[in-house]
Amino acid sequence: MGMQQMIKYMEQNEKIYAMMKQCPYEILREWKLTEFKAGTILFSQGDIQDSFYIMVEGVADISVIGENGKKYVQSTYHKGDMIGELEIVDRLPFISNVEAVTDVVLMGLKREHFLNWLQLDRNFNEYFIRSILKLQYDILKKEGDNNLYTLHDRVCSYLLRCLPHGQKRAEGIVIKVDKQQLSHQFAVTPRSINRILSDLKKQGIIDLRKQELIVLDAMQLQLELEERKSRD
Repeated sequence: MGMQQMIKYMEQNEKIYAMMKQCPYEILREWKLTEFKAGTILFSQGDIQDSFYIMVEGVADISVIGENGKKYVQSTYHKGDMIGELEIVDRLPFISNVEAVTDVVLMGLKREHFLNWLQLDRNFNEYFIRSILKLQYDILKKEGDNNLYTLHDRVCSYLLRCLPHGQKRAEGIVIKVDKQQLSHQFAVTPRSINRILSDLKKQGIIDLRKQELIVLDAMQLQLELEERKSRD
């Protein structure tokens, strides 16, 4: 895969285009595309990488391993998300693991070219700063939500955030997550997740089929979250 494929990715994704629309040719030609199979550990907690990455295909989980040995999923990467942006400038060790949930394609740029890009491209410089600030905002908001809202509310909110990335079918929107993944996401037992998903299924809001979670009624899912918050 060469430059034509990278340009195709830029044209097909608004986030990638917004980031790279003014990327100088001397930087553009330095990008490399790499493919990974589902289940692959892309980056390991504590590793030092010498490249900056953009996800152009697939889904990947960001997780950390706690002192108790348990895996805690912090977030999920989708198309257009940056990887390694917190570590690349000062070559810091990765603060988390990145694991491919599906087959993944990354665009990678060596650190020296990345730093040059920041200097040459004002558009990307501003995009990069805004993205870092938004990431910090989202982290603080998530910490606040974990303290303020019940697990039921957080699961409903998570499913709503996943909807734009789901696959539309006649019966609803398919989200590629499983119960084990959700238990990692919220650092709780699978039994706690099963109880909440069973309640949502009984209400006709979702359906569960093997590794698929299907949102049957997105509007009711939103109402479920709002009504529970109003009662708290």
